[in-house]
Formats: sequence, C-alpha cells, structure tokens
Amino acid sequence: MSRAFAIPATGDLEKAQEIAVGVEELGFAGIWSNDTPGADGIVTAAAMADATESLRVGVGVVAVDRRPPEEISEMLRVLEIPLERLILGVGSGSSPTPLRTVRRAVAALRDLLGPDLQIGVAAMGPQMCRLAGEVADTVLFNWMTPVRITWAQARVEEGVKRSGRPDPPATAAYIRCALGHGAADRVAAEAAKYNRYPAYTRHFTAMGVPPGTVGVAGQTADFTSRLADYDSVLDQVVVRALPESDSVASTLAVAEASASVNGT
Repeated sequence: MSRAFAIPATGDLEKAQEIAVGVEELGFAGIWSNDTPGADGIVTAAAMADATESLRVGVGVVAVDRRPPEEISEMLRVLEIPLERLILGVGSGSSPTPLRTVRRAVAALRDLLGPDLQIGVAAMGPQMCRLAGEVADTVLFNWMTPVRITWAQARVEEGVKRSGRPDPPATAAYIRCALGHGAADRVAAEAAKYNRYPAYTRHFTAMGVPPGTVGVAGQTADFTSRLADYDSVLDQVVVRALPESDSVASTLAVAEASASVNGT
C-alpha cells in the first residue's frame, strides 16, 4: 500500500511546484494532476517533476478522444518528462466507442514511447475494468467506495485471466478528501458536479449510495480512520484534496493529515 496526492491541473506552475515539493517532503509515493481543455495536466506534471527529486508524477487522466497518442507523445518529448517517473493515465472521454478507443490508444502509446512508460487506464464500468485488466500497468478508479473497488477489482481480474498476462496491473483510486470546517459540503458539491454526467449518474446509482457520501470528510480522527479503509483494498490511494481554500497552505494541510499513516 502507498499513498499519492492529487491536485487539479493549473496554469500556476509555481504553485503546483510548491505543493509537489511539500508532498515529496511528506513522503508520498507520487503526485497526480488531472487534464482538462482549460488546464494541461501534462504541463502541470512536467513542472512538478522538475521541482522534485524522485517523486513519481501522474496524469489522471488524458481523454484520448480529445488528445490523440501522437500529440501526447510529442508533448512528453518536448517537455522531457522522465518516463521512468511518469504514470500516464488515459480515458475514453466522450468517444462513442470507448473500449476500442482506449485499446488503440494504449497500443499506440506503447509503440511511440516504448516500455519505460507506465500507462494507467481509467475504469469505472465492468467492460472498461476488464479491458484495463488486459492492457494497463495501473487501473485508475474514481468516485468509488471500498466495496465498489472490491467489485471493480474482480472485473479487472477477469480481464487479466482473459489476456493471459502473467502479472496483474496495480490498482489506484482518486479519493476525494476534505478536512475541517465544511468538509462534507465540499465533498458533496464536488460529487454533484460529476453526477450531472449520465455515466456518473449511472455509476452512483449502481453503487447504491448518495454521491455526497463517496469520499472522506471530517476532522482529523475521522479523516484518518476513513481513509485507512481504502488502504486495504488498493495498491495506491490517491488523495484528491478538496481544501478549505485555494492556498498552498490549505492544500498541504490535507496532505499532512493524509500522510500521517502513509505506507510509503
């Protein structure tokens, strides 16, 4: 078990670097960033890698219907991110053929960038979990309870068996984490944003729990106890901070709380 930290992609690269340095000092295994049309996760990851000594950086995830493998490959080369320190997460985005899109993108990225690149596949439903079990180095879950992660891992294992690969992929999950005043409200507000998308509406319905309860929120004692529930079902817990403010100090306060029982 290990823990990583996650922040949103940002144009404020100095801020991202300051957080990354703090996360490395706290002993986390890695730091992740998402990727959106308005904020480049690959650029954010490159900046965080530049500011740290050995911290692994992750991008979770690049929608490959929006950014094709050739563009991603060229970007990684230009930015000179050390591939041995990178986990590149990919997802289907809004593709009408999500399984085929992801399978082709993973194969193309391996051809373009070679065996050093670690590829993560975002998986939520049963078919994508099985595909991730076939082709991913890391399976990246999102907005799941520990019970649902156990269910998803069983689908991943079905893909592993189908492929005949000798070793299963690692498993990681973004866990939304909020600490202190208004913590539960911040988790609920973030979940509500995702619940507006049909795929996530179906996902939350399948889990049978209110969206706002998926994640970790509370004061320090509750926070560490609930976060530990995820450690037992994942290879890596990715703490996606929902801080009280956008400041570096507020973000690192979540990191400090979640690093107190870090298994790295």
